[in-house]
Amino acid sequence: MAKGLFNIDDWELDKKISAKDTFADISIGLVYPDYHQFLEFKPKHRVQKIDEYHKENVSRLLALDLFGAYVIDGAKKRPRSVKTRVKLNVLTKLSKLDFINVTIISIDGATKIKKELAKSDTFFCVKMTVAIEIENLRTNKQDFEQRFVLINALSFEEAYEKIEADRDHYLRPYLNSDGRLVRWRIESLDDCYDVGAIETADFYSNEGIEVYSKLKTRKRKSFWDGNSD
Repeated sequence: MAKGLFNIDDWELDKKISAKDTFADISIGLVYPDYHQFLEFKPKHRVQKIDEYHKENVSRLLALDLFGAYVIDGAKKRPRSVKTRVKLNVLTKLSKLDFINVTIISIDGATKIKKELAKSDTFFCVKMTVAIEIENLRTNKQDFEQRFVLINALSFEEAYEKIEADRDHYLRPYLNSDGRLVRWRIESLDDCYDVGAIETADFYSNEGIEVYSKLKTRKRKSFWDGNSD
């Protein structure tokens, strides 16, 4: 696959049709600039400069006159992509431009190849609330646990399904030191975090693996002026 040209291998082309005669619907994304070139400006001015950068690149793209009608996606101040229709032989020219990338939406007369998802080292962290239930204990307060479980799955849905399928395992009671039956009951599945496709060996790296993250707001405890020291 050419650099800057995504998912071309997902399509099976009709070999009888010339690339000069076949059209594709595409989305041309604008590459986000390296932020280092804007550090000399104040934050508000940086935003303006990045907006200008994107608009200039749209103008550069249109000036090449490689396609006809088009639609620009994104805010007027900062366009994100251009959707258009081009002949297949134009894709090669577009793929050589370093300020864009191209995603194919469809190709006339082509069949999209269905790819089977293979099992991989993709992990999801499921956050759950687990209630601790003790035989014949009716106090006003009850202990519970916020539990984070790492699950090997292909999607959020599969991660949740695996936990659901194992609910009975959590409910198996045992006798505590007082001779009372105790069980841990999943009360709710609260969140699911995509750890991402990783190598199992990464679990042993010095930098570790982020298994869960949730943004919150608090009273400021530190200040950073943007310098690296």
